[in-house]
Amino acid sequence: MHPLIEHLKRVSDQANTEFDRGARVHGDRIKCAPGCSSCCSQIFQITEVEAARISAWVKTLPDDQRRELQAKARLNLVERAKLFPEGEQWGSMVQRGQGTPCAALDENGACGMYEARPIMCRKFGVPIFNPDQPDRVLACELNFADGEAIEDPDLIESQTGLYEAQLDLQGAYNDAGGRRDDNPICIARAIVEDFTGYLP
Repeated sequence: MHPLIEHLKRVSDQANTEFDRGARVHGDRIKCAPGCSSCCSQIFQITEVEAARISAWVKTLPDDQRRELQAKARLNLVERAKLFPEGEQWGSMVQRGQGTPCAALDENGACGMYEARPIMCRKFGVPIFNPDQPDRVLACELNFADGEAIEDPDLIESQTGLYEAQLDLQGAYNDAGGRRDDNPICIARAIVEDFTGYLP
């Protein structure tokens, strides 16, 4: 396995651990479970190394499954483009409630690429703290109402550690000479295109 993919797996495990910690802290308030796929229609972007991991996973699929998934991903890209009439840029966002279902969602509303899913998919649902935006905490609206108090004394420290781990991974990718894409990358692009060649 490529060293950067191994690095990504370690950060992914850290994200899994942080999600589990948040779920323990908030208990029954966390409704995340198989079949709950509200977060799987969110619009977000992923890194080149995350895209490479997805592309590598796609290559392992039987031909018929790969073709079916890629067809869904192409449709997803068409729908996603409608949300950005002036063109999507790195950092582009949409208003809350706008989105399109992920191409990897199966007929039961479960993730069809669970092991290869990006870090954002692993940490969303429980409260998320971003040190770059210290005045706000993100959380799934199915678990927490807008403005609702979130009590977690370890949130900032734990989430900052995960944030720094993600920065460290991106730094390792950049330092190794990993290719950067001028256009924003999403899961559907990683399914349709082959990003494995971006790894140095």
